[in-house]
Amino acid sequence: MPLRSHIIFSLGSLALLLAIAGQTIEHSPTLHAALLSKTSDIGVEMQAPLSLALEYTEREGSAIVRLSNGSEDSVVINLPEEWQRGEVSGASLSDVHHETTVFGLLRWHFPPHSGITFRVQHAPQHVVVHNPSRFPLKLSSTNVDLMSGIVQKDVVLVQEGTVRIW
Repeated sequence: MPLRSHIIFSLGSLALLLAIAGQTIEHSPTLHAALLSKTSDIGVEMQAPLSLALEYTEREGSAIVRLSNGSEDSVVINLPEEWQRGEVSGASLSDVHHETTVFGLLRWHFPPHSGITFRVQHAPQHVVVHNPSRFPLKLSSTNVDLMSGIVQKDVVLVQEGTVRIW
C-alpha cells in the first residue's frame, strides 16, 4: 500500500475517533462538566434531616471552605482529598477524623454543632452537592470572591439527588 493511502486511512480514522469523542462528550453532561471545568463534589451522609452551612471564599485561584453541621447528630461529609483541614470549632480535634474512600474522597466525621475549615489550593469553578438520603438537606451557601468583591448567598433543599451550588 503506498504512503499516500496510509496517510488518508490514518486521517480518516482520526476524524472518526474525534467525531465519536465529540458526540460522547456532548451527550454526557457529567463527562462534559468533568472535562471542561474544575468541579468539586461533596457527598453528605445523614440519618435525619440536616441543616448544613457552606461558606466558600476564593482569592487568586485558591479558596477557604468552611462547613458547619447545624444538627444534633453527627454527620459524615465526603470531600476531595486535596482539601486540607484547618480550624475546627464546636468539637475537639480528637472527635474530628476522616477515612479514605475508593472514589478519591475523604469521609469526614462532623460531630453535632461543629464546623471545619478547609484550605483548597486549586479553587474549583463549580461545587456539586450529593444527598442520596431520603432525608432533606437544607444547604445555606455563601460564595465570596475577594478579588471582585462579589458575594452570592443561596439556600437550597437537596433530597435524594444532586444539586450544583454554583
